[in-house]
Amino acid sequence: MTPPEGASTPDSTQSGKPLHILLAMCYLLHRTGAEMFTRDLAMWLRRRGHAVTVFATAFGDMANELRFASIACVTDLVDIGARPDAIVGNTHQETVRALMHFHDVPVITICHDRSDDHGRPAQFAQVVRHVAVDENCAERLVHEFGIERERIELIQNGVDLARFPRRGELPSRPRTALVFSNYASHNDQLEEIRAACVQRGLSLDVIGSGTGNHLPDPAEALGRYDIVFGKGRCATEALCTGNAVMVLDPVWGMGEMVTAANVEHSRRWNFGRALLVRPITRENVGAELDRYDSEDAAKAAGWMRSTGGLDVTLGALEDCVRRMVRQHPVIEVPAGQRSDEAARYVGDWVRRGYPSAAHLSIASLHQQVAWMQQSFNEHQQMYQARIEQLQVEAARQQAEAAKWQAETQRQLEQSRADADARAAEAQHQTHQARAELAQLQAQLREVYASRSWRVTGPLRRISTLVQPNGPRS
Repeated sequence: MTPPEGASTPDSTQSGKPLHILLAMCYLLHRTGAEMFTRDLAMWLRRRGHAVTVFATAFGDMANELRFASIACVTDLVDIGARPDAIVGNTHQETVRALMHFHDVPVITICHDRSDDHGRPAQFAQVVRHVAVDENCAERLVHEFGIERERIELIQNGVDLARFPRRGELPSRPRTALVFSNYASHNDQLEEIRAACVQRGLSLDVIGSGTGNHLPDPAEALGRYDIVFGKGRCATEALCTGNAVMVLDPVWGMGEMVTAANVEHSRRWNFGRALLVRPITRENVGAELDRYDSEDAAKAAGWMRSTGGLDVTLGALEDCVRRMVRQHPVIEVPAGQRSDEAARYVGDWVRRGYPSAAHLSIASLHQQVAWMQQSFNEHQQMYQARIEQLQVEAARQQAEAAKWQAETQRQLEQSRADADARAAEAQHQTHQARAELAQLQAQLREVYASRSWRVTGPLRRISTLVQPNGPRS
C-alpha cells in the first residue's frame, strides 16, 4: 500500500549511525512556531532512530507528548547522564547554557526570529554552523552579528503533510475566514479585519492563545475555512491545507494575498515580518480579499505541498547535523579562549540590562570556569602521561634504530671485506695467467729461432701449395 502524501518512512531512509542529539529551547508551553518546530524535530529525529533530549526551562502538555514518544525532557542539564553528539540550539540563553555544560560538543544554532532576544546567535567556538529559517533571519545574522553568509544555512520550516491533509476544492466565492495567530487579541486591528469580512459576507473566527481559543491541534479546524489570515508557521500550515492565505499579523501589520506568482518569494521570507509592510485597515484588508481566486489559491497550495513538507526540512537539518558531527566530533577549545568567550557573554548580558540575571549567570559561569579549569588540569595530566609514554616509545625506537644501523654497518663492512678478497683473488689469477702467457710466448719464440724450424721451412711452403687451406709458415 502506498503511504499517504507527506508520510514519513524513517526506517527506510535512515543512514549512518544513530546520534544523541540535544535540542535546546526556552520553553514548550504555547505551541508557537519555534516550539512546534522543536517538537516536530524531536519526534522526527526519534523516528529516525536517534536518541533525543529536549532541554527547556519549562514544559507544558507537550512534555507528555514527547515523553510518550520516548523523548527525554529535562529542565536541568545535570540530569543528562550521557554526553550528546550534537546540540541544536533554538533559543539563545538555553543554547549557551547547553554548550557551556557540554564544553566539547559541536553546536548548530537556529535563528527563528528577526528581532526577539532569543533569536540572537550564540557566538562561541563550539558553534560550527548557523541556520536561518528565512532570508530575514539570515540578514539579521549577517548584518547584526557579523556572521559570514557562507556559515549560514537556509533551512525553512516544514509542515507534516500527513497531519495537515489537503481540504476539498475552494468555493468560487469564499464564505468563511479565520485569523490564525497566537498574537491576535480583541483589539482595533481585529475589528478592522472583522469589518472588512462583514462587508463581503464572510464569517470570521479566531484561533490562538491571545483570544482564549487555543487549539492544541488546529489541522482539522483549518479545513473548515476558505481564507486564513496568518504569518510564519500558521500561514505555511494553512497553505498546505489548501486555504487561500493572506499574510497578516494582528500586531505587526499585513502583506498580500498569497498567489501562484508570489508564493515562492513569500516562502523564502517565511510569510513573515519582512512582508508586513502595510497597516491593518478595513480598506487594505478588503482590497486583498477582493483578489481571492480559488484556482490560483489551489496552485499556490500545490506548490507549497510539493516543497514545504516536514521531511524535506528536517532531512536537511539532520544532514547538517551529521556533516557537523562527522567533521567536528569533538570541539577542543583552549581554557583561555573559553574564559574570554564566557567573559564576553556575561559582559553582553550585563550591557543588555539584566543585572539580577547577570549575577546569577556570573555565579554559574564561575562554577563553569572552575570546572573547566579542573577539566583542563585533568586533560593536561592525561596529555603529559601520554607525552611521557610517547617519549619512552621514541627512545625504544631510537635504540632499535641504532642497533639496526650498527648491524647494517657490520654487514656493509663484511661485504666490503668479501669484495676485497674476491678482487685480490682475481688479481692473483690475472697475474698468474699473464705469467703463463709470457712463458708460452717465450717458448714460441724459441721454436721460431731453432734450426729445425728453419730447415723445415721449404717443406711447410710446399705443404701450403699442396693444401691451399693449410697453415702458412
